[in-house]
Amino acid sequence: MRRGPLLIALMGMLFSTAALAAEPSFCTSVCDSERRACRTDVQQLAAEDGDGLLVMQERNQLARTAARTQTPSAAALAGERSNVQTRRIQRTAACEETYRRCTKSCQTPAAVSPVFLPRKNG
Repeated sequence: MRRGPLLIALMGMLFSTAALAAEPSFCTSVCDSERRACRTDVQQLAAEDGDGLLVMQERNQLARTAARTQTPSAAALAGERSNVQTRRIQRTAACEETYRRCTKSCQTPAAVSPVFLPRKNG
């Protein structure tokens, strides 16, 4: 088997992505796309967080019908809306914090490997 060309191809791909990651415009565009993806999931995830781990659907048909016909009180609905809103705000803040860390890492210079440091004469 010829592993040489495969190894060279893999090394080329590795170095090309490393060069793209070092480019600030590429880095900030990745941060922006991650931020958009995070913010699109916020509302759905905030609503799902309130369900709890042990929520199970009733197997009895009569019990399911009775549960659907009962309307929750206005206070219970307001409390649930308030809880969802609070979770949404917390998740949005987490998205923003992640975005700030990402953009800050794009601004800081990448660490230089000691192998590739130029030698000082003197």
